[in-house]
Amino acid sequence: MKFRKINILTILALGAVITFTACSKDDGPIPKRIGIEEVPALTMNLEQPKKDNTDTIRLGTPAAFTGKFKVSMVFPTSAVPNKVDIVVRKNNLPTSSSIATNANVKVFKANVTSFPTSITVTAAEIAALFGTPIALHDAYDFAPDIYVGEKKYEAFPAVSSGSGSGVVGMNSIGYWEYVRISVKN
Repeated sequence: MKFRKINILTILALGAVITFTACSKDDGPIPKRIGIEEVPALTMNLEQPKKDNTDTIRLGTPAAFTGKFKVSMVFPTSAVPNKVDIVVRKNNLPTSSSIATNANVKVFKANVTSFPTSITVTAAEIAALFGTPIALHDAYDFAPDIYVGEKKYEAFPAVSSGSGSGVVGMNSIGYWEYVRISVKN
C-alpha cells in the first residue's frame, strides 16, 4: 500500500513538473517570436457600371473598348503597401481535362504607390502586352502584386492560388481581388 502511494505521488509530481515547465510567457494565440506582418487588403472594382460593358471586349469592334477600374484599400486606415504592380493573366479558365494555371501573367502597370488610383486599359494595350490579337472567349484578369517591405505577395503565382484566388463571400462588402475582362461577340 505504501509503495502504491509513493508511485502515485511520484507520477503526480512528475506530471506537475512537466506541465509547469512547458508553459512560458510567450504562449498565447500568437507568440511574440512569430512576428506577424500586416499585409494590406486591396480591392479592384470596375468604375463604370456593368451595363456599359466595361468588362466586355466586343470582337467586332475591339478598338472601341476602354475599360476602367479602381484599385483601393479595403480598410483606408490600414498600412499602405510600399508599391503595387498591376498584373494581368490571360485565359485562366480551366477546361474539363485540365486545371487552370497562372502560366501566362504579365505586368500591366508597375510601381503604383497611391491609393485609390484609377487604371484605364484598351484592347490594343492588352493585345500588345501578350503579343497576340484578341480572340473570342479570351479572358483577362487584372490584379495587384503587393510589396510589403522586402516581400512580394503575388496575385497569380505559378505554384499556388495567391492573393487573387477568389475569396468567397467578400463581395458583399465591396471586396474584389481582381477584375475580369472577357471577349465576346
